[in-house]
Amino acid sequence: MRIITVLLCMAVCAPTMAHRQHHVWTEIHRSESSQSVEVSHRIHLADAMTILQQAPVGVAQLPIESVEALAHLALYVDRHFSLRAACPGTEVRQIDLVGAGLDDDFVYVYQEVTLKGQLHELVFSNTMLHDLEPYAVGFVNVTGPMGQFTYQFARDSAQRQPETIHCVQAISPAAL
Repeated sequence: MRIITVLLCMAVCAPTMAHRQHHVWTEIHRSESSQSVEVSHRIHLADAMTILQQAPVGVAQLPIESVEALAHLALYVDRHFSLRAACPGTEVRQIDLVGAGLDDDFVYVYQEVTLKGQLHELVFSNTMLHDLEPYAVGFVNVTGPMGQFTYQFARDSAQRQPETIHCVQAISPAAL
């Protein structure tokens, strides 16, 4: 009985330590209205503050909701996230940085991509937070006609997607 009491006291009195994981979530889908590809990145506010702490003194001291701080975060994302075409005939024509905003405990950064080809024919690179947090992980979630694919990018893993890219070859009428 004494052992059970001691174990129960240890379980109740033991300090609990919770550590938030450092993640960046990226959602990619094709807009039905404009046919452009919309990219949104979600960064936890604490991680965004860490990014800003590495900024030049003038930016690091600004409030997170300021236009300058959000612009710095957007440029950080723009430097650490990229995509490229993996198949012949697929072409990334333009990647535009649309903006950034703050909502609750997250900073959102938006990009728009002009793409000739299919979403599943793209290869992504995501190194956000890897320069600041050793165990940071980036998730890229792609939703398209071929289904939904989620890719994970961590510092110690290869910076490429593990799945095979399936290129769709168009058959010309002359070949028939």
